[in-house]
Amino acid sequence: MNAYDADIEAVLGGGPETPAGETVTAAELSEWLNLSTARIHALAREGVIPRTDGRFELQPTIRAYVEHLRAGQRGRQSTDPDLNAEKLRLARANAEKIELANAKTRAALVPVAEVESAWASVLRDVRAAMLAIPARVQQRLGHLTAHDVQMIDREVRDALEEASHDE
Repeated sequence: MNAYDADIEAVLGGGPETPAGETVTAAELSEWLNLSTARIHALAREGVIPRTDGRFELQPTIRAYVEHLRAGQRGRQSTDPDLNAEKLRLARANAEKIELANAKTRAALVPVAEVESAWASVLRDVRAAMLAIPARVQQRLGHLTAHDVQMIDREVRDALEEASHDE
């Protein structure tokens, strides 16, 4: 027991000679703890302070509230596990957001629109080069008939069409 605990025990009269069972209303307790009555009722709903038949036993209630404050100071307060889980999820999401921003700053990531634009340009150039093959072959091999050139053109177009549907 430290000095603060002794002071609290002195105020609360924490010995067996202290009369037990003195009850107060939420309004009276709110004056004792310097809280609003709404906060008193909220603490009771949360199970932080004990309530019996709408009244509060003064000493156990003050002790429970002091323990609640101590737990909060030690960082151990977990009266609402859903709230704690949500805070943890939010912290992780913010950390991920910051990591992505840092990676983008380091140029480790490139915006999707830029990648799509660059690839579209490359693929247009490849398509144009492929479609030029029949004319180039006809110039180099003058003995090919128009039918031969059409067959080469058809094969190139079919190959491009197949490639465009591959996943």
